[in-house]
Amino acid sequence: MRFDLYLESGPQHRKTWIYVPSLPGCSTVAPTSAEAIEAARSAIRERLDFLRRHGETIAEPEPIEPVVASHVIERKMLGFGQGTFPTDREPMTREELARQLRWAEWSRQELLEAARGQTLPLTDKPAVGGRSAAAILSHVAEAEWSYVGSTLGGLSGGGVLMAAIASSTEAPWAALAAERAALMARLHAIDAADLSRVVERGEGKPPRTVRRMLRRLLEHEWEHALELRSRLGS
Repeated sequence: MRFDLYLESGPQHRKTWIYVPSLPGCSTVAPTSAEAIEAARSAIRERLDFLRRHGETIAEPEPIEPVVASHVIERKMLGFGQGTFPTDREPMTREELARQLRWAEWSRQELLEAARGQTLPLTDKPAVGGRSAAAILSHVAEAEWSYVGSTLGGLSGGGVLMAAIASSTEAPWAALAAERAALMARLHAIDAADLSRVVERGEGKPPRTVRRMLRRLLEHEWEHALELRSRLGS
Protein backbone atom coordinates (compact mmCIF):
# COMPACT_ATOMS: atom_id res chain seq x y z
CA MET A 1 0.00 0.00 0.00
CA ARG A 2 1.29 3.43 -0.94
CA PHE A 3 1.65 6.17 1.67
CA ASP A 4 2.72 9.68 0.64
CA LEU A 5 5.30 11.18 2.98
CA TYR A 6 5.81 14.87 3.61
CA LEU A 7 9.25 15.69 4.96
CA GLU A 8 10.65 18.66 6.85
CA SER A 9 14.43 18.78 7.37
CA GLY A 10 16.90 20.95 9.17
CA PRO A 11 20.25 21.96 7.68
CA GLN A 12 21.80 19.40 5.33
CA HIS A 13 18.92 16.95 5.85
CA ARG A 14 19.95 16.46 9.48
CA LYS A 15 16.98 15.65 11.67
CA THR A 16 13.96 15.06 9.50
CA TRP A 17 10.33 15.00 10.56
CA ILE A 18 7.88 13.01 8.46
CA TYR A 19 4.11 13.40 8.27
CA VAL A 20 1.67 10.91 6.71
CA PRO A 21 -1.54 12.91 6.17
CA SER A 22 -3.39 9.96 4.60
CA LEU A 23 -3.13 8.30 8.03
CA PRO A 24 -4.06 11.16 10.41
CA GLY A 25 -1.97 11.13 13.56
CA CYS A 26 0.99 9.37 11.97
CA SER A 27 4.34 11.16 12.06
CA THR A 28 7.90 10.36 13.02
CA VAL A 29 11.36 11.89 13.30
CA ALA A 30 14.89 10.61 12.79
CA PRO A 31 18.44 12.04 12.67
CA THR A 32 18.65 11.97 8.86
CA SER A 33 16.23 11.95 5.94
CA ALA A 34 17.13 8.39 4.91
CA GLU A 35 16.59 7.12 8.46
CA ALA A 36 13.30 9.01 8.74
CA ILE A 37 11.96 7.48 5.52
CA GLU A 38 12.85 4.02 6.80
CA ALA A 39 11.33 4.80 10.22
CA ALA A 40 8.11 5.83 8.50
CA ARG A 41 7.34 2.19 7.77
CA SER A 42 7.38 1.36 11.49
CA ALA A 43 5.41 4.49 12.33
CA ILE A 44 2.71 3.53 9.81
CA ARG A 45 2.51 -0.02 11.17
CA GLU A 46 2.31 1.28 14.73
CA ARG A 47 -0.50 3.68 13.86
CA LEU A 48 -2.45 0.94 12.07
CA ASP A 49 -1.94 -1.37 15.07
CA PHE A 50 -3.39 1.39 17.28
CA LEU A 51 -6.53 1.49 15.14
CA ARG A 52 -6.85 -2.30 15.19
CA ARG A 53 -6.54 -2.35 18.99
CA HIS A 54 -9.67 -0.24 19.17
CA GLY A 55 -11.70 -2.32 16.76
CA GLU A 56 -11.12 -0.71 13.36
CA THR A 57 -11.04 -3.08 10.39
CA ILE A 58 -7.80 -2.29 8.57
CA ALA A 59 -6.89 -3.71 5.18
CA GLU A 60 -3.53 -5.48 5.01
CA PRO A 61 -1.06 -2.70 4.04
CA GLU A 62 1.98 -4.86 3.31
CA PRO A 63 4.15 -4.24 1.51
CA ILE A 64 4.17 -0.66 2.74
CA GLU A 65 5.39 1.67 -0.02
CA PRO A 66 6.52 5.04 1.39
CA VAL A 67 6.75 7.69 -1.34
CA VAL A 68 8.23 11.14 -0.77
CA ALA A 69 5.57 13.58 -1.96
CA SER A 70 7.29 16.74 -0.72
CA HIS A 71 10.49 17.62 1.10
CA VAL A 72 11.04 21.02 2.66
CA ILE A 73 14.71 21.69 3.39
CA GLU A 74 16.09 24.05 6.04
CA ARG A 75 12.91 24.08 8.12
CA LYS A 76 13.98 25.65 11.42
CA MET A 77 10.99 24.68 13.57
CA LEU A 78 10.87 20.93 13.06
CA GLY A 79 7.94 19.04 14.55
CA PHE A 80 5.79 22.11 15.08
CA GLY A 81 3.51 21.27 12.18
CA GLN A 82 4.06 24.59 10.43
CA GLY A 83 3.81 23.01 7.02
CA THR A 84 0.63 22.34 5.10
CA PHE A 85 -0.27 19.65 2.59
CA PRO A 86 -2.66 19.59 -0.38
CA THR A 87 -5.09 17.41 1.58
CA ASP A 88 -5.35 20.01 4.36
CA ARG A 89 -7.59 22.15 2.15
CA GLU A 90 -9.99 19.33 1.25
CA PRO A 91 -13.46 19.50 2.85
CA MET A 92 -14.24 16.78 5.38
CA THR A 93 -17.31 14.59 5.35
CA ARG A 94 -19.41 13.97 8.46
CA GLU A 95 -18.22 10.35 8.37
CA GLU A 96 -14.56 11.38 8.34
CA LEU A 97 -15.17 13.78 11.20
CA ALA A 98 -16.88 11.12 13.31
CA ARG A 99 -14.10 8.65 12.63
CA GLN A 100 -11.31 11.04 13.56
CA LEU A 101 -13.12 12.13 16.71
CA ARG A 102 -13.19 8.45 17.72
CA TRP A 103 -9.46 8.30 17.08
CA ALA A 104 -9.00 11.33 19.32
CA GLU A 105 -10.85 9.58 22.14
CA TRP A 106 -8.70 6.47 21.71
CA SER A 107 -5.43 8.39 21.62
CA ARG A 108 -6.41 10.27 24.78
CA GLN A 109 -7.14 6.94 26.44
CA GLU A 110 -3.70 5.61 25.51
CA LEU A 111 -1.97 8.84 26.56
CA LEU A 112 -3.55 8.65 30.02
CA GLU A 113 -2.82 4.92 30.36
CA ALA A 114 0.85 5.58 29.61
CA ALA A 115 0.91 8.48 32.08
CA ARG A 116 -0.71 6.42 34.84
CA GLY A 117 1.83 3.66 34.25
CA GLN A 118 4.89 5.81 34.88
CA THR A 119 7.20 4.58 37.64
CA LEU A 120 8.41 8.09 38.44
CA PRO A 121 6.14 10.64 40.14
CA LEU A 122 4.36 12.63 37.45
CA THR A 123 6.27 15.78 38.32
CA ASP A 124 9.74 14.18 38.06
CA LYS A 125 11.79 14.49 34.89
CA PRO A 126 13.34 11.26 33.55
CA ALA A 127 17.07 10.77 34.05
CA VAL A 128 17.63 10.74 30.29
CA GLY A 129 16.10 14.21 29.98
CA GLY A 130 12.86 15.59 28.68
CA ARG A 131 9.74 16.92 30.31
CA SER A 132 7.99 15.36 33.26
CA ALA A 133 4.83 13.39 32.56
CA ALA A 134 2.80 16.15 34.24
CA ALA A 135 4.35 18.76 31.96
CA ILE A 136 3.62 16.62 28.90
CA LEU A 137 -0.04 16.23 29.85
CA SER A 138 -0.39 19.96 30.42
CA HIS A 139 1.37 20.68 27.13
CA VAL A 140 -0.95 18.36 25.18
CA ALA A 141 -4.03 20.01 26.68
CA GLU A 142 -2.79 23.52 25.94
CA ALA A 143 -1.85 22.62 22.36
CA GLU A 144 -5.17 21.01 21.47
CA TRP A 145 -7.08 23.92 23.01
CA SER A 146 -5.03 26.23 20.79
CA TYR A 147 -5.60 24.12 17.65
CA VAL A 148 -9.36 24.06 18.10
CA GLY A 149 -9.81 27.60 19.38
CA SER A 150 -7.75 29.19 16.60
CA THR A 151 -9.59 27.23 13.90
CA LEU A 152 -13.19 27.16 15.14
CA GLY A 153 -13.48 29.74 17.89
CA GLY A 154 -16.30 29.30 20.34
CA LEU A 155 -14.09 28.09 23.17
CA SER A 156 -14.16 29.82 26.51
CA GLY A 157 -12.80 29.08 29.96
CA GLY A 158 -9.48 27.76 28.72
CA GLY A 159 -7.48 29.70 31.27
CA VAL A 160 -9.41 28.18 34.17
CA LEU A 161 -9.16 24.66 32.74
CA MET A 162 -5.41 24.92 32.08
CA ALA A 163 -4.81 26.36 35.55
CA ALA A 164 -6.67 23.39 37.06
CA ILE A 165 -4.44 20.96 35.17
CA ALA A 166 -1.29 22.83 36.15
CA SER A 167 -2.27 22.95 39.82
CA SER A 168 -3.11 19.24 40.11
CA THR A 169 0.11 17.82 38.72
CA GLU A 170 0.17 14.64 40.82
CA ALA A 171 -3.46 13.75 40.05
CA PRO A 172 -4.56 15.76 37.00
CA TRP A 173 -7.11 13.22 35.79
CA ALA A 174 -10.30 15.09 36.68
CA ALA A 175 -8.94 18.38 35.34
CA LEU A 176 -7.85 16.72 32.09
CA ALA A 177 -11.27 15.09 31.74
CA ALA A 178 -12.98 18.47 32.16
CA GLU A 179 -10.73 20.06 29.54
CA ARG A 180 -11.27 17.26 27.05
CA ALA A 181 -15.04 17.25 27.60
CA ALA A 182 -15.24 20.96 26.79
CA LEU A 183 -13.03 20.49 23.74
CA MET A 184 -14.99 17.53 22.39
CA ALA A 185 -18.27 19.36 22.87
CA ARG A 186 -17.00 22.05 20.49
CA LEU A 187 -15.71 19.46 18.02
CA HIS A 188 -19.03 17.62 18.00
CA ALA A 189 -20.74 20.94 17.23
CA ILE A 190 -18.83 21.33 13.96
CA ASP A 191 -21.29 22.13 11.17
CA ALA A 192 -21.23 21.77 7.39
CA ALA A 193 -19.81 25.26 6.92
CA ASP A 194 -16.94 24.46 9.29
CA LEU A 195 -16.15 21.25 7.40
CA SER A 196 -15.60 23.08 4.10
CA ARG A 197 -14.21 26.41 5.29
CA VAL A 198 -10.64 27.33 4.32
CA VAL A 199 -9.19 30.42 5.98
CA GLU A 200 -6.11 31.55 4.08
CA ARG A 201 -3.74 33.51 6.29
CA GLY A 202 -1.08 34.68 3.82
CA GLU A 203 2.60 35.33 4.46
CA GLY A 204 3.48 31.65 4.29
CA LYS A 205 1.22 30.74 7.22
CA PRO A 206 -0.75 27.49 7.01
CA PRO A 207 -4.49 27.77 6.31
CA ARG A 208 -7.04 27.09 9.00
CA THR A 209 -9.24 24.13 8.15
CA VAL A 210 -10.97 21.43 10.16
CA ARG A 211 -8.97 18.73 8.39
CA ARG A 212 -5.65 20.33 9.23
CA MET A 213 -6.73 21.07 12.81
CA LEU A 214 -7.67 17.44 13.47
CA ARG A 215 -4.54 16.15 11.78
CA ARG A 216 -2.37 18.27 14.05
CA LEU A 217 -4.38 17.37 17.16
CA LEU A 218 -4.02 13.65 16.42
CA GLU A 219 -0.34 13.87 15.46
CA HIS A 220 0.58 15.81 18.57
CA GLU A 221 -1.27 13.65 21.06
CA TRP A 222 0.00 10.43 19.48
CA GLU A 223 3.58 11.73 19.53
CA HIS A 224 3.39 12.27 23.28
CA ALA A 225 1.50 9.05 23.97
CA LEU A 226 4.39 7.21 22.32
CA GLU A 227 6.89 9.29 24.29
CA LEU A 228 5.29 8.33 27.59
CA ARG A 229 4.88 4.73 26.52
CA SER A 230 8.60 4.51 25.71
CA ARG A 231 9.37 5.32 29.36
CA LEU A 232 7.30 2.48 30.79
CA GLY A 233 9.46 -0.05 32.59
CA SER A 234 12.52 2.19 32.51
